[in-house]
This record gives sequence, structure tokens and C-alpha cells, in this order.
Amino acid sequence: MSSLAIDQAESLRRMLAPRVTRRIAVVASERGAGATTVALGLSHALAMQGECVMLVDEDAAGWRATRLSGAKPGGTFAQLQAGSLTLEAAIGARADGAVAVLPAGRQQPGASFPADKLAGFRSVLVDAALDLNGPDSALSPLAGGAHNVVVVMRAEPASITAAYACIKRLHHLYACRHFQLVVNMAASEATVQAVTRNLARTASQYLGVEASCAGWLPADPLVTRGVQLGRCVVEAFPAAAATTALRRMAACIGAWPLRTDTSPHVAPAVVPA
Repeated sequence: MSSLAIDQAESLRRMLAPRVTRRIAVVASERGAGATTVALGLSHALAMQGECVMLVDEDAAGWRATRLSGAKPGGTFAQLQAGSLTLEAAIGARADGAVAVLPAGRQQPGASFPADKLAGFRSVLVDAALDLNGPDSALSPLAGGAHNVVVVMRAEPASITAAYACIKRLHHLYACRHFQLVVNMAASEATVQAVTRNLARTASQYLGVEASCAGWLPADPLVTRGVQLGRCVVEAFPAAAATTALRRMAACIGAWPLRTDTSPHVAPAVVPA
């Protein structure tokens, strides 16, 4: 499908879809799977399609998405949520149509999503922090209350196993019933289809959840080149294979089912032993 056709199809979906600020949590199955690449790339791809988009960066160690977007925020999402900063002050200066990027900051467990302040945004994506090997592998209140959860993985045995473990944990913690799968650095569409089909079947059989293939990114050297330049591949290289893949994924987001039980203040359940 051409870029023009993708944009036209997405514009039609936006006109027909109910008006809601869609929250999307992008989670890596393992460290290095590429969640930041996907979260930042989808944010820019949605903005190119005319959406007003915010990206919340939960990488407290390096704020990688914030740096690669070139954003100069004046505060954090937590400060916006608490009411200590206005939306304009938190976002800071940005070009018209650019993605609004905010570092997450320290979110309070009982804080609700500031829907009134973010009503102008069509999508809020979260580059979510989740360390399955750490002592606390729960999502933040914002990511835990997302309408959609995207699990980014690679077409390698260890990453596939980690993706299943991620789905299992998030299902038990947040009662998530549907997951979107993105395979990063894939060799071919046939490989992606085989991997996601097998994972979806296993998740359905043993967990009773749905896992759908949202798309895949090829092993594109321009993604790495974009990082070296300090820019997102979608912005830096509009004709790159990875950019085309991300734009194709973004065009389909409007058709993703919206999770309804999205109260971010609900405490996570205890995971069965």
C-alpha cells in the first residue's frame, strides 16, 4: 500500500472513529528489543498522519525517546498530572504538528489520567518501563491503564520466550485480554507470521488471551544511523524501510480494540505462584 493510500485510509478512520484519547503502552519483551524505536516511530508516524500526539518517556536512566525526538520539555508528565505545571509549560516550545514528548517523572499510584488536560491529543503513547527480571516488574499507573499494550520482541527463541512471559505477567497483573505484537529487526514477513501465529496460539491456549500481529520492522541500518544522528528514523529518513513499516502500523491503530477497564489507579493483582 502506498503512503498516500495509508494516509487516506487513516484519515477516514479518524473521521468515523469515536473521539477518545487512546493510550498505548509500548513494552519491550526484553532489554534491547526495540520498544523505544517502536514507540517513538509510531508517535512520529501518527503525527505525520495529522494526529496530535504525546509520547511519555519512562526511561529514567537516559530519557532516550526524549533525546531522539529533539524535545525540550519544561517538566514531566507527573507534574502535569499533579497540576503543578500547565500543559504548555510542561511540553515547552515545539514546532507545529510535532510530537509532544514528556519524561514520565515519579507518578503517584493514586493519580488519575488527566483527561481534561489532554483532551486535545488523539493518542498518548508510553515508552513503558518494565523489567521482568527486577524486584518490581509492574507497569506505571499510566502504562497499566492503557487502552492497548504493544509487546515488542525479536524473532529469536529467547525473545519469543520473554514475550510470552511478559504477556503472562501483564495478564495476571492488569487483566489485559488483548496484546499487539511487533517483531523488530525481522528477516522476512514469513518469519514474522510464523512467530506471531505460534505465540498467539500458545497465549490463547494457556492464558485465554488474544495476541495479534500489529506489524514488523525490518533490520534497517537507517534506524541505527538515525540514533547516531540523534533523530527518529521516521523523521530523519522518510523513505527508509523501517519508516514505511512504522507508518503502515500507525495507519492500523484506529482499528485496534479499545480496552474499557483502564482505571490506572487500580492496584495490581497478586501474581499466582
